[in-house]
Formats: sequence, C-alpha cells, structure tokens
Amino acid sequence: MKQIQDQWRNIGHVPKKQSDVIWKEFKDACNHYFNRLNKTYAAKNDAEHAVYDAKKQYLTELKEFSLPTDHKEGLQAIKQHIQNWKDLGKVAHNKRYIESKFNKVLDHLFDQLTLSKKDMELEKFNSKIDQLVDNKDNKQLAYEINSVQRKVEEIQNEIFQLENNIQFITNAKKDNPLIKEINKNIDKLGEDLNIWKEKLTLLRNISL
Repeated sequence: MKQIQDQWRNIGHVPKKQSDVIWKEFKDACNHYFNRLNKTYAAKNDAEHAVYDAKKQYLTELKEFSLPTDHKEGLQAIKQHIQNWKDLGKVAHNKRYIESKFNKVLDHLFDQLTLSKKDMELEKFNSKIDQLVDNKDNKQLAYEINSVQRKVEEIQNEIFQLENNIQFITNAKKDNPLIKEINKNIDKLGEDLNIWKEKLTLLRNISL
C-alpha cells in the first residue's frame, strides 16, 4: 500500500476539476484498506492475548503438579505437559518470556527424574529447541547453533590443554595422584563433550 501511494504521487497532476473527485476516491480506498488491516491486527492481538492468559493459568497449575514416582510415567507426564503447552498456541513476541518460565518449571520436573546426566540434558535441550522450532524463531536457533559450537570447541581445547599438561609432569605414571586427578577431569570433560556434540547434531538437523 505504501508503494501504491508513492506511485500515486509520482504519476503526476490531473486537471483541477477532476483532481478533488479522484483524490477522494483514492483516499477512501486507502482508508478502507487500512481499516481492514487494523481489524486484522486487533483480532490477532486478541487471540494472542487469550493464548497468553491460557498459558499463564496452565503455568500456575503446573507448578502444583506432582510427578509420578515411576520413571517412565514421570517422563511421559512431562512430555504430555510439553504437548499441552504447544497446543495452547503462540503468544505475542513481547510475551514470549512466559516460555522461559515454562522451561524453568520443566527443568525442576526433569531434575526429579532418575535420568542419567546425558539423558536429562538432552531431554531439556530437545524441549527448548522444539519451542523455538514451533515459534519459527530462526534467529534464536542460529544463535543456539553458534553457542553450542563454541561450547564444543571450548571443551575440546580444555581437554587438549590437560592432555598437553601431562607431558610436562615429571614421573607421569598412572598412579601419580596429580595424573589421576587430571585424567579424571579429562574423562568428565569427555562426557560433557559427547553431550554437547549430540546437541550440535540435533541443531544441524533442523532446517532453518
């Protein structure tokens, strides 16, 4: 519509006796368009506000939810809450902070499960990424890819540095307490590295 208005101005002048009539027709057409556009925005805002209210209420109820003691039932219950949350719809961009609140409640529920560190981290991460995909938040997904990539490189550098340090230790035998401690840290970093690599693989498999 803005381009049409610019074209109107650039077309040129018409005789005075026709100018007022044709200008009124064009102005009425523009007003009609913008009135329809405003009604569309208003309807969308009303719908998004209703979704926000529904999610706010759901979040309040979820905070009182007691997780089943059975591991499989507990995990299934969490996944059902995630699906229920998705089914409520999308909120306005300036209301998306409620998604972070939901994720914090999910983290609390996941912490109650008897999952391995790896499984817990990946379940949480999957939930977070699913929300970004549903919201078509390509900007945040691209940020996540870069962030996870940096984390992978950071851990790899830490492992390399520790392995390099061993070479400069006198009497670097396996039973050396210092060597044991360094190898323990390397093993822990190796586990973390595997988790972050799986996160990166998950992200790279998503079509932005």
